[in-house]
Amino acid sequence: MKGLFAILLPYMMGLTIVLSPVALAGRDLDQNEARRLMLSGQIRPLSELILLHPERLNGHLLDVELEEEDGRLVYEIEVLGKDGVVREFYLDASSGAVIKEEIED
Repeated sequence: MKGLFAILLPYMMGLTIVLSPVALAGRDLDQNEARRLMLSGQIRPLSELILLHPERLNGHLLDVELEEEDGRLVYEIEVLGKDGVVREFYLDASSGAVIKEEIED
């Protein structure tokens, strides 16, 4: 039994790495890809989408990333609100729809 554990341990560790949240995160797109997608009309400019959600995105902009998650292009926007709370918003990059909103720890 101890020998079986020794054999399976490396596989279990590998599975843990493969299933970690980092491994499941979407692919970040660089500025050249973002510009190409915007010029081709596949995504809307971030400035337009921010105007769609003035109350939600009111505060100090901390970080923005454009990611591809499960074949969907998503803006991940981190904002420090006037209440001192950091929130992350996930917006569909083509429609501007809010996909998810969460408070950062």
